[in-house]
Amino acid sequence: MNATASSSVRAQVGKFASKIIPNLDERAWRRTRAVQVTQLRKSGAGLGGAPHESSLPKDESVNSRPVHIVVVPMDGPTHENWKPAGGNFFYEIQQAAREFTPNAEVSIFSLEPGEQPLSWHRRLADYLIEVGATHLVAQVETDPERAGTWTWDVLWADLCYQWDGIFLGVMFDSAFRLITLQSRELARISERFVLVDICMPMDGVLKKGRTEVGPVNMPISNETLALIDERIQGLPKVHDVSFIGALYPYRVELLNQVRAHGANVVVNPHRQDVTTDFESSRTSQPTYLDYMAGIAQSRMTINFSESSAGVVQQLKTRILEAACVGTLVLTDDVDRTSRFWDESEYGFFASPQELPALVERLLTDPVALEAAALRGMKRARLINVSSFWGGIDLGLATRKLRGITTL
Repeated sequence: MNATASSSVRAQVGKFASKIIPNLDERAWRRTRAVQVTQLRKSGAGLGGAPHESSLPKDESVNSRPVHIVVVPMDGPTHENWKPAGGNFFYEIQQAAREFTPNAEVSIFSLEPGEQPLSWHRRLADYLIEVGATHLVAQVETDPERAGTWTWDVLWADLCYQWDGIFLGVMFDSAFRLITLQSRELARISERFVLVDICMPMDGVLKKGRTEVGPVNMPISNETLALIDERIQGLPKVHDVSFIGALYPYRVELLNQVRAHGANVVVNPHRQDVTTDFESSRTSQPTYLDYMAGIAQSRMTINFSESSAGVVQQLKTRILEAACVGTLVLTDDVDRTSRFWDESEYGFFASPQELPALVERLLTDPVALEAAALRGMKRARLINVSSFWGGIDLGLATRKLRGITTL
């Protein structure tokens, strides 16, 4: 039997076994992870010490302390894009926090270049306790600074006893099974872990009957929005329909289908070069302001909602970005955009075959098209900050945990 056939047989056996033993892959992952955690602890990761020994004063519980949000960015202040309108998600998260709840303290905890878990775990724990933090915000799909490791479970298993705050774990790719398993482990460790999902609803996924936060729109701070407005001021609408983003193979195929049915779609007009595939669309990236200008010069822009993980629809940040600059979004998602926008504020297509007719109908009435785009923009500028942090506050209230603006 050749390798391909052998692999296929193993896959079929795996599927059959999963039907007999539910969550077989999760059980296997946990066994493997237990070995990895033991090795990590031997190398010095985690906090050590007595697991139930709190380091906080008894009279200063999380519900009595002033709100203090500590943000652990994926790409922190040492990165060139750590600035307004730099396209740095965590810059926007921390700035939006300052705008949403101006009376709260917001601090940034950064890793040193190449810093190992045995160092930053202890530093972060000491810092949270020292400043009296109430909330920790971090992307939990990998360790900070794209370290190529994942040790949040080792840290959280110790930290949840030594610090009484809430861990807000941001996720972008929950469609991937491994990432979900990792977050499920964090949820299992403590009820004070709350998933903040940018893309998908995750209620009941990490723990049966338990609510999480999301999907919520990745924030665009008012500070950044002001720079975007300055950049796009006076720019004309020169493209009827655009697609701006990474050209995953499935998206290339969808765009080809759209063109085959008669719609003229401009691809990545903010770039000086021509992009035809994923690799070319991800290299030599223009600035974030150039990207936003490209969207702003389009009357309509297409959003393909499927995840690169497979046939799973996600809420895309491009919806908010496009709406913020007065561009009408054409999207194929169900139960994503409609959570935040009225159906009169965007265009829906169920398949690529429907796009040409949708575009033609919208272009035949430019006044109505502009009015729809303006309605979408008005809505976007009401939620550019509040969708993310307001969604978190609502989720915390539902879970009866310390809120960002209220107890």
